[in-house]
Amino acid sequence: MSNPRNLLVAKASALLGFLVLVTCSYYLRSEVLALSHIKFSADELRAANQLKDRRESYPDRVKQHESALKQYELELKHYQEMRDLFENDYDEYVKRIKDKFQPPHPPGKPNKPDPPEVADQFYEINAEFRARKNRYFRTTSQLNWVACLAALMVVGGLLYLLMFDANGQRWHYLVALVISFVFLIGPAFHSIISGIIGFLKEPGVY
Repeated sequence: MSNPRNLLVAKASALLGFLVLVTCSYYLRSEVLALSHIKFSADELRAANQLKDRRESYPDRVKQHESALKQYELELKHYQEMRDLFENDYDEYVKRIKDKFQPPHPPGKPNKPDPPEVADQFYEINAEFRARKNRYFRTTSQLNWVACLAALMVVGGLLYLLMFDANGQRWHYLVALVISFVFLIGPAFHSIISGIIGFLKEPGVY
């Protein structure tokens, strides 16, 4: 049977280490959320700019619709003429096909250049994303040793309690140890989060 003071120290060590590990895990999650927010802010800016351009181009799109209707009428007339020739004057129909006669098409619309301030915003978001991603891996490399010390405190404290706390409910310690390994100490959780951040691509720029 162990000294009650040692048991108290082991419990405090395990509890403190567990809290530090939980804090580290939430820091990792917050970084994933922050990077995702930066990435989606670029999508929001792009969508807002496209919506603004679409609203401004409404009069031009009305004219394009009118031109498209006229083009449709020309093509429909051409189709009806070719159908009548096919049914009534096959030789002329063949001649028209050989001449590759087609109704004229309307001119294509040029692409509007994006304003420089919008492009600058995209470059700023891109640079912020890259800096945040680099800071994450730099900070995590230091935080890893803090998490290592906390993991040693959790494992050491729980193992001490499992072996020497004869009057305690040891299955509680065993469950806490398993949960700690699966969700906090084991490499799977942190590797998945680091992998997600590593594979996140920076927002595109114009």
